[in-house]
Amino acid sequence: MANEMPSPDDYTGLSRKVLQFSVGFSKIVEKLQQGPVSDADWAVFEQVVDVETFERVGVFLTAKAEVTGWKQYKQTISKYAGSTSWEGTLRHITEAPGRVILELEERNTRGGVTDISNTVTIYEFNATGKVCHLEVYVMPLGTR
Repeated sequence: MANEMPSPDDYTGLSRKVLQFSVGFSKIVEKLQQGPVSDADWAVFEQVVDVETFERVGVFLTAKAEVTGWKQYKQTISKYAGSTSWEGTLRHITEAPGRVILELEERNTRGGVTDISNTVTIYEFNATGKVCHLEVYVMPLGTR
């Protein structure tokens, strides 16, 4: 199954920004798999993020939930991308004032094994419309 994320251009408002965040994540992961990335590569991703106040809560590289700021999040993505390929399929996107809930099926492939999970990520936005907080919930479905 291939990456099945819709174009941000098909959406408006905060939903568009969430999908831009997802595209940024995917592009950074792809670039990191080819080698180091530049600050300019991160800058494209950071256009929708409040890098000063950003906080992510949830699992990432381990089964234990963790809290990270933007600098640590970038380091975690760099570690993740070195060994993992990511694909996602949009299930639902729900927008409310200052918040978007994104429901995906995610596929993470490492060492020839694909872990499949349903995920729910809550994106919170600050007054300037930038992502400042993520809460990530993961329900593993199995492997193939």
